[in-house]
Amino acid sequence: MLTAEDLWAFITEPTAVAVMVATLAGAWPIGRRIADHSQCPRAVAILFVVAVGTVVVLTMTPYEPPTGTGAPMPPHFLRLLGDSHLIWAMLTTVPDDSEQLANIALYIPIGFLGRFMWRSAARAAGFGLALTVFIETCQYGIAGRDGSVTDIRNNAAGAILGALLAAGAVRFRRGHPRPR
Repeated sequence: MLTAEDLWAFITEPTAVAVMVATLAGAWPIGRRIADHSQCPRAVAILFVVAVGTVVVLTMTPYEPPTGTGAPMPPHFLRLLGDSHLIWAMLTTVPDDSEQLANIALYIPIGFLGRFMWRSAARAAGFGLALTVFIETCQYGIAGRDGSVTDIRNNAAGAILGALLAAGAVRFRRGHPRPR
C-alpha cells in the first residue's frame, strides 16, 4: 500500500520532478496548438496537457518501492493474457483499496477535460482507455512498475466517469442558461 510519505518521496525524486517541469513548460505551447487544432478553449487544452503529464509522471517514471514493504511485484498483465478466467476476475472485482480508488481519481480529469476538448464523451473516454492501455503496456520495461489489468479497468473507469460528469454539466447548463 502506497502511503502519503511514499508518494511524496516518489514525486520529489529528480526524474519525476524533471518530467513534471517539462510538462509544465510544454503545457502552454502544446495546449495552444491543441486548442487551435480542436477549436476548444485554450485553458481546457492547457489543463488537459497538465493532466496527461501528471499521469505520465505518476505512472511511467521508474519506482523503487520502499524497503520492508514485503510484497513482491505481481506479474505484468502481458504475462497473464493466456488466462482468460484470471483476466475476467481482475476486470470484474470491485475496487477495494485506496490505491485502486486513486487510479480512478487520477483519470477523472482526463475524461472531464477531454469531453470539453473534443465535445464528445465517447472520444474522451476512448482517449483515457487508449492512454491507460499504452501506459500499462509500457510499464513492462520500466523498473519498479507492473502493468495491471485492474489499473487499466480503474483508469478507464475514471476517464469514463470524468467524461460523463462533463457531459452532465453540459446538459445541465443547456437546461439552465445564464440570466442576462
